[in-house]
Amino acid sequence: MKRFFKITRIFLKWLFLAIFSFYFLGILILGFYNVKSNGSYSFYWSGLEASWDSEEEFGFWLDKKLEANLNGIDGPYIVRDSIYRINKTNQLIAEPFDFSKEFQVKSKSGESFSVNLSSQYIHENLIMKAQDTIVAISDIEGNFDAFSSFLKSNQIIDDQYNWTFGKNHLVLVGDFVDRGEEVTQVLWLIYKLEMAAKNKGGSVHFVLGNHEIMNFQGNWRDNARKYRKVNEMIARSVDWEEATKFMYSEKTVLGWWLRTKPVVKKIGDFLFVHGGLSPDLLEQQLSLDTINRVTQRNWNDNLYSNPKEDIGANLLLGKTGPLWYRGLVEDYKYYDKIEENELDQILKFYNAKHIVIGHTVMKDVSSDFEGKIIRLDVKHGKAANSEDTKGILIVRDSIYAINALGNRFDLLE
Repeated sequence: MKRFFKITRIFLKWLFLAIFSFYFLGILILGFYNVKSNGSYSFYWSGLEASWDSEEEFGFWLDKKLEANLNGIDGPYIVRDSIYRINKTNQLIAEPFDFSKEFQVKSKSGESFSVNLSSQYIHENLIMKAQDTIVAISDIEGNFDAFSSFLKSNQIIDDQYNWTFGKNHLVLVGDFVDRGEEVTQVLWLIYKLEMAAKNKGGSVHFVLGNHEIMNFQGNWRDNARKYRKVNEMIARSVDWEEATKFMYSEKTVLGWWLRTKPVVKKIGDFLFVHGGLSPDLLEQQLSLDTINRVTQRNWNDNLYSNPKEDIGANLLLGKTGPLWYRGLVEDYKYYDKIEENELDQILKFYNAKHIVIGHTVMKDVSSDFEGKIIRLDVKHGKAANSEDTKGILIVRDSIYAINALGNRFDLLE
């Protein structure tokens, strides 16, 4: 018995040392910090990783404001009756805005396109009849070159950014903001194409993801640093949370427009949702209209971290809601991967055959459960015309993986 206790003590000692070493090395290399909502650190250790990562500042600080600077041409931002732009010398230029005139949007690579503002923004139909041809892509995250080249290579737009996809449909399955350096250009291109498609009998459907909603709530942590600065300057607030809320509020054209978008949409037999639809939704018997209406009513609140008394709102904006749920793809820390019988019940309830999702990064555009789940989120190429930038093409009953080179592959073979 003594030998047993001795071995146990030695084992626990080395286990403790192993765990301690793991966390110590993790903090030493990756860093550790506590950041406040206003963008200042109460405690900051960059980690050794920052010594080779140009995005991060190397060092240790207490109570330090994060650095954020403008970084070249960006905008425009239309706020009330003013238009703001960042020029190539990093100056913020503000001018009165004439809502009847078109304006130019320029990318960092020198491309440009014109935009006319819509006179109204309405909530679109959540359920649409089957369409012959649909293209879908997700998780562009401010990568304008990848996004625009994907659209060009698949004959959705021409080189002048005109809609060339006729009466067909383009579905954008969330997370087109954050991380990247050209979020504004991406959003204005979607805005432009939404109007252009409608004029040709086609449609652009923007289904929001968790990152769009995080910005509604003022979460700036995944914003490129230049956006933290421009938000601060235009909103006239050094509190980055309040500044981000302002820029994604109804006080700005892009904020107002984004807030009319759904979090789930059905076209024919296909449901499009960023994260996924969980069995919890089925237990509550929530219609698509209810999902969108309750989400829109509550999406200013971070119910993922701070739930309130409204059970339905907590569900829809929480861990198993349509913005965050990963259970259609994998086991996750809060739940197991969905069982096929549960998935079949969800599809039956919503009268659908497929759910198309983003959110969970895959090695490739792929399917699961014999094509019932289509997974879009991949690590898109950073440059234009990359074979790594991928989406899907739906032509009647056939589903293809497509890329920014214009190639297509049968997804369900």
